[in-house]
Amino acid sequence: MLLVEIGGWIVICCIFMSFVEHQVHSRLMHKQNFLSRRSASFKRTFEAHAITHHKHYLKIFSDEPVPPGEDKEIRLTVRKAPIKALPVALVLALFSWKGALILIGTVTAHHWIWNKIHLEMHKPEQKPFSNWPIYKFLARYHYLHHKYPDRNFNVVFPLADYILGTHANAREADLQSMRAEGLY
Repeated sequence: MLLVEIGGWIVICCIFMSFVEHQVHSRLMHKQNFLSRRSASFKRTFEAHAITHHKHYLKIFSDEPVPPGEDKEIRLTVRKAPIKALPVALVLALFSWKGALILIGTVTAHHWIWNKIHLEMHKPEQKPFSNWPIYKFLARYHYLHHKYPDRNFNVVFPLADYILGTHANAREADLQSMRAEGLY
C-alpha cells in the first residue's frame, strides 16, 4: 500500500512539474510580461533565455563545450529548487507529508535532469546517457523548440505540450537536419 501511495505521488508530481515547466518556460522565459518589466531578476531570466540563448542557438543546435560558468543561460539552479517548491509543498503537506516531500524531490530532480540534458544538447560532451533512446527523443523534441520557439516548451517532462496543444511536429527538412546533428 505504501509503495502504491508513493508511486501515485511520483506520477502526480511529475505531471504537475510538466505543467509548471511548460508555464515557466512559455510565460516567463519567452514572453516579456508584468514581472519581467518590473523585476530585475525576471528581466534577466527573460533576456538570458529568449534573447541570448535563442539567438545563439537559432542557426545551430549544438556547439563546443564551454568551461563551467559560461553556460548560465542553459542552467537552472538546483540548490534553489527546494526553495521554489516550498510554497506548494507546504500547502500539499496539509494533505500528505509524503506528497510534499516527493514534490520537493521531483522539482529538485527536474532541475538536475534539465541541467544534465539541456547542457548535453547544446554543448555535447558525449555523456553516457547521450545515446539512450529517451535522451535522443528529448533532444529531438528540444531541437524543434529552437526551430519553432512557440512550441515544445517542455524539456524534461513533455506531457503538458501534448495536452496544451503546443507540441511541434517535425517536417521532412527538420528530420534531415536532426539526422545531420546525430539526433537519430
